[in-house]
Amino acid sequence: MSSETKKILVPVGFSDQSINALDQAAMFAKPINAEIVLLSVVELNGLFQRVFSSDEKINGIKKEVSDKLDKIAEEFEAKHGLKTTTMVANGVVYEEIGKVAELLKVELVVMGTNGKIDNNKKKVIGSNAYRVVSAVEPPVVTVKGIDMREEINTIIFPLVADRRSREKVGNALHYARMFDADIKIIAVAKSKDEAKKLLPNLQQVQKFVSDAKVACDGELIVADKKKVHEVIFDYRKTNNGDMIIITEDGDDFKIGLGATDVEKIIYGAEAPVMSITPTHTKFANQFEGW
Repeated sequence: MSSETKKILVPVGFSDQSINALDQAAMFAKPINAEIVLLSVVELNGLFQRVFSSDEKINGIKKEVSDKLDKIAEEFEAKHGLKTTTMVANGVVYEEIGKVAELLKVELVVMGTNGKIDNNKKKVIGSNAYRVVSAVEPPVVTVKGIDMREEINTIIFPLVADRRSREKVGNALHYARMFDADIKIIAVAKSKDEAKKLLPNLQQVQKFVSDAKVACDGELIVADKKKVHEVIFDYRKTNNGDMIIITEDGDDFKIGLGATDVEKIIYGAEAPVMSITPTHTKFANQFEGW
Protein backbone atom coordinates (compact mmCIF):
# COMPACT_ATOMS: atom_id res chain seq x y z
CA MET A 1 0.00 0.00 0.00
CA SER A 2 1.30 3.45 -0.90
CA SER A 3 2.41 5.64 2.02
CA GLU A 4 1.84 8.79 -0.01
CA THR A 5 -0.26 11.36 1.81
CA LYS A 6 -3.81 11.55 0.52
CA LYS A 7 -5.07 14.95 -0.59
CA ILE A 8 -8.50 16.58 -0.57
CA LEU A 9 -9.03 19.54 -2.87
CA VAL A 10 -11.24 22.41 -1.70
CA PRO A 11 -11.95 25.16 -4.26
CA VAL A 12 -12.36 28.49 -2.45
CA GLY A 13 -14.18 31.38 -4.10
CA PHE A 14 -14.41 33.32 -0.80
CA SER A 15 -18.21 32.95 -0.77
CA ASP A 16 -19.96 31.73 2.38
CA GLN A 17 -20.65 28.43 0.64
CA SER A 18 -17.02 27.73 -0.20
CA ILE A 19 -15.94 28.56 3.37
CA ASN A 20 -18.66 26.23 4.70
CA ALA A 21 -17.17 23.47 2.58
CA LEU A 22 -13.93 23.68 4.56
CA ASP A 23 -15.39 22.22 7.74
CA GLN A 24 -16.98 19.38 5.76
CA ALA A 25 -13.62 18.74 4.08
CA ALA A 26 -12.05 18.41 7.53
CA MET A 27 -14.62 15.75 8.41
CA PHE A 28 -13.50 13.65 5.42
CA ALA A 29 -9.80 14.35 5.93
CA LYS A 30 -9.42 13.43 9.60
CA PRO A 31 -10.07 9.65 9.35
CA ILE A 32 -7.33 9.31 6.73
CA ASN A 33 -5.12 12.21 7.89
CA ALA A 34 -5.35 13.78 4.45
CA GLU A 35 -3.74 17.03 3.43
CA ILE A 36 -6.16 19.82 2.52
CA VAL A 37 -5.33 21.76 -0.63
CA LEU A 38 -7.13 25.09 -1.00
CA LEU A 39 -7.47 26.33 -4.58
CA SER A 40 -8.63 29.74 -5.76
CA VAL A 41 -9.11 30.42 -9.45
CA VAL A 42 -8.87 33.92 -10.90
CA GLU A 43 -11.13 33.67 -13.94
CA LEU A 44 -9.67 35.73 -16.77
CA ASN A 45 -12.57 36.47 -19.08
CA GLY A 46 -12.33 38.79 -22.08
CA LEU A 47 -13.28 41.95 -20.17
CA PHE A 48 -10.82 41.20 -17.39
CA GLN A 49 -8.00 40.70 -19.88
CA ARG A 50 -8.79 43.97 -21.63
CA VAL A 51 -8.86 45.95 -18.38
CA PHE A 52 -5.91 44.21 -16.73
CA SER A 53 -3.85 43.36 -19.77
CA SER A 54 -0.38 43.53 -18.26
CA ASP A 55 1.26 40.61 -16.48
CA GLU A 56 2.14 42.95 -13.64
CA LYS A 57 -1.51 43.78 -12.91
CA ILE A 58 -2.61 40.15 -13.23
CA ASN A 59 0.19 39.01 -10.91
CA GLY A 60 -0.83 41.70 -8.43
CA ILE A 61 -4.37 40.36 -8.30
CA LYS A 62 -3.12 36.79 -7.91
CA LYS A 63 -0.87 37.95 -5.04
CA GLU A 64 -3.83 39.55 -3.30
CA VAL A 65 -5.89 36.36 -3.70
CA SER A 66 -2.95 34.24 -2.52
CA ASP A 67 -2.48 36.31 0.65
CA LYS A 68 -6.18 36.02 1.48
CA LEU A 69 -6.12 32.27 0.84
CA ASP A 70 -3.01 31.78 2.99
CA LYS A 71 -4.76 33.48 5.91
CA ILE A 72 -7.74 31.13 5.59
CA ALA A 73 -5.38 28.14 5.40
CA GLU A 74 -3.50 29.24 8.52
CA GLU A 75 -6.73 29.58 10.52
CA PHE A 76 -8.07 26.27 9.20
CA GLU A 77 -4.87 24.37 10.03
CA ALA A 78 -4.81 25.78 13.56
CA LYS A 79 -8.47 24.82 14.09
CA HIS A 80 -8.36 21.28 12.72
CA GLY A 81 -4.71 20.22 13.01
CA LEU A 82 -4.58 19.18 9.35
CA LYS A 83 -1.77 20.04 6.98
CA THR A 84 -3.11 22.71 4.64
CA THR A 85 -1.54 24.11 1.48
CA THR A 86 -2.73 26.68 -1.04
CA MET A 87 -2.71 27.16 -4.80
CA VAL A 88 -3.84 30.04 -7.03
CA ALA A 89 -4.53 29.51 -10.73
CA ASN A 90 -6.00 31.59 -13.50
CA GLY A 91 -8.36 30.33 -16.16
CA VAL A 92 -11.85 28.84 -16.30
CA VAL A 93 -12.89 27.75 -12.80
CA TYR A 94 -14.12 24.21 -13.45
CA GLU A 95 -11.32 23.49 -15.93
CA GLU A 96 -8.62 24.54 -13.45
CA ILE A 97 -10.22 22.49 -10.68
CA GLY A 98 -10.13 19.47 -13.00
CA LYS A 99 -6.49 20.08 -13.90
CA VAL A 100 -5.39 20.40 -10.28
CA ALA A 101 -7.42 17.36 -9.21
CA GLU A 102 -5.68 15.30 -11.87
CA LEU A 103 -2.23 16.76 -11.20
CA LEU A 104 -2.37 16.06 -7.46
CA LYS A 105 -4.33 12.79 -7.81
CA VAL A 106 -6.66 13.94 -5.06
CA GLU A 107 -8.85 11.54 -3.09
CA LEU A 108 -11.82 13.89 -3.08
CA VAL A 109 -13.00 17.34 -4.12
CA VAL A 110 -15.17 19.19 -1.59
CA MET A 111 -16.80 22.40 -2.75
CA GLY A 112 -19.58 24.79 -1.86
CA THR A 113 -22.59 25.40 -4.05
CA ASN A 114 -24.79 28.47 -4.08
CA GLY A 115 -27.86 26.32 -4.72
CA LYS A 116 -28.55 27.71 -8.17
CA ILE A 117 -28.78 25.86 -11.46
CA ASP A 118 -27.09 28.24 -13.86
CA ASN A 119 -25.66 27.44 -17.28
CA ASN A 120 -23.90 30.78 -17.61
CA LYS A 121 -20.21 30.98 -16.81
CA LYS A 122 -19.72 32.85 -13.56
CA LYS A 123 -16.89 33.45 -11.13
CA VAL A 124 -18.89 32.10 -8.19
CA ILE A 125 -17.74 28.56 -7.35
CA GLY A 126 -21.30 27.37 -6.75
CA SER A 127 -22.43 28.00 -10.31
CA ASN A 128 -19.65 25.69 -11.49
CA ALA A 129 -20.57 22.75 -9.26
CA TYR A 130 -22.24 20.58 -11.91
CA ARG A 131 -19.43 21.27 -14.40
CA VAL A 132 -16.86 20.15 -11.82
CA VAL A 133 -18.83 16.99 -11.05
CA SER A 134 -18.92 16.21 -14.78
CA ALA A 135 -15.28 17.07 -15.42
CA VAL A 136 -13.19 15.47 -12.65
CA GLU A 137 -12.34 11.84 -11.96
CA PRO A 138 -12.45 11.64 -8.14
CA PRO A 139 -15.73 11.91 -6.21
CA VAL A 140 -17.01 15.45 -5.64
CA VAL A 141 -18.81 16.43 -2.43
CA THR A 142 -20.98 19.52 -2.84
CA VAL A 143 -22.02 21.47 0.24
CA LYS A 144 -24.85 23.98 0.35
CA GLY A 145 -24.07 24.93 3.94
CA ILE A 146 -27.59 24.56 5.39
CA ASP A 147 -27.43 21.15 7.10
CA MET A 148 -23.79 20.86 8.10
CA ARG A 149 -22.59 17.54 9.48
CA GLU A 150 -19.91 16.73 12.06
CA GLU A 151 -19.87 13.03 11.20
CA ILE A 152 -21.36 10.56 8.74
CA ASN A 153 -23.64 8.01 10.38
CA THR A 154 -26.14 7.39 7.57
CA ILE A 155 -25.48 7.43 3.82
CA ILE A 156 -28.51 7.79 1.55
CA PHE A 157 -28.15 5.76 -1.64
CA PRO A 158 -30.67 6.58 -4.41
CA LEU A 159 -30.91 3.55 -6.69
CA VAL A 160 -31.20 3.80 -10.46
CA ALA A 161 -31.03 1.17 -13.18
CA ASP A 162 -27.81 2.15 -14.88
CA ARG A 163 -24.74 0.14 -15.76
CA ARG A 164 -22.55 2.06 -13.29
CA SER A 165 -24.45 1.18 -10.12
CA ARG A 166 -21.65 -1.15 -8.94
CA GLU A 167 -19.21 1.72 -9.15
CA LYS A 168 -21.30 3.78 -6.76
CA VAL A 169 -21.75 0.81 -4.44
CA GLY A 170 -17.97 0.57 -4.09
CA ASN A 171 -17.68 4.18 -3.04
CA ALA A 172 -20.66 3.90 -0.68
CA LEU A 173 -19.04 0.90 1.02
CA HIS A 174 -15.69 2.67 1.21
CA TYR A 175 -17.09 5.71 3.02
CA ALA A 176 -19.50 3.67 5.14
CA ARG A 177 -16.53 1.72 6.45
CA MET A 178 -14.48 4.86 6.94
CA PHE A 179 -17.16 6.40 9.17
CA ASP A 180 -18.75 3.16 10.46
CA ALA A 181 -21.98 4.37 8.83
CA ASP A 182 -25.17 2.66 7.71
CA ILE A 183 -26.38 2.71 4.10
CA LYS A 184 -30.04 3.34 3.36
CA ILE A 185 -31.08 2.59 -0.22
CA ILE A 186 -34.03 4.44 -1.73
CA ALA A 187 -35.33 3.14 -5.05
CA VAL A 188 -37.62 5.72 -6.63
CA ALA A 189 -39.95 4.57 -9.40
CA LYS A 190 -42.06 6.92 -11.49
CA SER A 191 -44.79 4.30 -12.03
CA LYS A 192 -45.88 0.87 -10.84
CA ASP A 193 -44.36 -0.69 -13.97
CA GLU A 194 -41.00 0.90 -13.17
CA ALA A 195 -41.33 -0.32 -9.60
CA LYS A 196 -41.55 -3.92 -10.81
CA LYS A 197 -38.35 -3.48 -12.82
CA LEU A 198 -36.54 -1.69 -10.01
CA LEU A 199 -37.39 -4.04 -7.13
CA PRO A 200 -34.95 -6.84 -8.16
CA ASN A 201 -32.16 -4.24 -8.42
CA LEU A 202 -32.96 -2.97 -4.93
CA GLN A 203 -32.87 -6.49 -3.51
CA GLN A 204 -29.61 -7.30 -5.29
CA VAL A 205 -27.78 -4.18 -4.12
CA GLN A 206 -29.15 -4.51 -0.59
CA LYS A 207 -27.89 -8.10 -0.39
CA PHE A 208 -24.51 -7.09 -1.83
CA VAL A 209 -24.02 -4.35 0.78
CA SER A 210 -25.21 -6.58 3.62
CA ASP A 211 -22.88 -9.40 2.50
CA ALA A 212 -20.07 -6.83 2.67
CA LYS A 213 -20.83 -6.53 6.41
CA VAL A 214 -22.19 -2.98 6.22
CA ALA A 215 -25.54 -2.29 7.88
CA CYS A 216 -28.10 -1.65 5.16
CA ASP A 217 -31.81 -1.41 4.54
CA GLY A 218 -33.84 -0.26 1.57
CA GLU A 219 -37.19 1.06 0.47
CA LEU A 220 -39.00 1.22 -2.85
CA ILE A 221 -41.15 4.33 -3.34
CA VAL A 222 -43.45 5.16 -6.25
CA ALA A 223 -43.11 8.90 -6.77
CA ASP A 224 -46.66 9.43 -8.06
CA LYS A 225 -47.03 13.20 -8.42
CA LYS A 226 -43.79 14.06 -6.61
CA LYS A 227 -40.55 14.69 -8.43
CA VAL A 228 -37.72 12.19 -7.95
CA HIS A 229 -35.42 14.62 -6.15
CA GLU A 230 -38.23 15.68 -3.82
CA VAL A 231 -38.82 12.06 -2.79
CA ILE A 232 -35.09 11.63 -2.12
CA PHE A 233 -34.94 14.83 -0.05
CA ASP A 234 -37.94 13.74 2.04
CA TYR A 235 -36.42 10.30 2.58
CA ARG A 236 -33.13 11.86 3.61
CA LYS A 237 -34.81 14.05 6.24
CA THR A 238 -37.02 11.24 7.55
CA ASN A 239 -33.99 8.98 7.99
CA ASN A 240 -31.65 11.75 9.19
CA GLY A 241 -29.24 11.06 6.35
CA ASP A 242 -25.84 12.73 6.65
CA MET A 243 -24.88 12.44 2.98
CA ILE A 244 -26.50 11.52 -0.34
CA ILE A 245 -24.37 9.59 -2.84
CA ILE A 246 -25.29 9.76 -6.52
CA THR A 247 -23.78 8.89 -9.89
CA GLU A 248 -23.45 11.61 -12.51
CA ASP A 249 -24.17 9.89 -15.82
CA GLY A 250 -26.24 12.07 -18.12
CA ASP A 251 -26.59 9.58 -20.99
CA ASP A 252 -27.53 6.39 -19.18
CA PHE A 253 -30.35 6.94 -16.70
CA LYS A 254 -33.16 4.55 -17.62
CA ILE A 255 -35.01 4.51 -14.30
CA GLY A 256 -34.80 7.10 -11.54
CA LEU A 257 -32.30 9.93 -11.89
CA GLY A 258 -31.91 11.84 -15.12
CA ALA A 259 -29.33 14.55 -15.78
CA THR A 260 -31.78 17.23 -14.63
CA ASP A 261 -32.50 15.27 -11.44
CA VAL A 262 -28.77 15.08 -10.75
CA GLU A 263 -28.46 18.86 -10.98
CA LYS A 264 -31.49 19.37 -8.76
CA ILE A 265 -29.98 17.10 -6.12
CA ILE A 266 -26.56 18.76 -6.29
CA TYR A 267 -27.98 22.27 -6.00
CA GLY A 268 -31.04 21.55 -3.86
CA ALA A 269 -29.90 19.13 -1.16
CA GLU A 270 -29.45 20.69 2.25
CA ALA A 271 -27.00 17.97 3.35
CA PRO A 272 -23.72 17.14 1.55
CA VAL A 273 -23.98 15.28 -1.76
CA MET A 274 -21.22 12.99 -3.05
CA SER A 275 -21.27 12.67 -6.84
CA ILE A 276 -19.41 9.84 -8.54
CA THR A 277 -18.40 10.67 -12.09
CA PRO A 278 -18.72 8.15 -14.98
CA THR A 279 -14.94 7.96 -15.37
CA HIS A 280 -14.25 7.07 -11.74
CA THR A 281 -13.10 3.43 -11.62
CA LYS A 282 -10.98 3.35 -8.48
CA PHE A 283 -13.17 0.77 -6.76
CA ALA A 284 -14.29 -1.15 -9.87
CA ASN A 285 -12.08 -4.19 -9.29
CA GLN A 286 -12.60 -4.50 -5.54
CA PHE A 287 -16.00 -6.20 -5.56
CA GLU A 288 -14.61 -9.73 -5.73
CA GLY A 289 -12.94 -9.21 -2.35
CA TRP A 290 -16.20 -8.37 -0.55
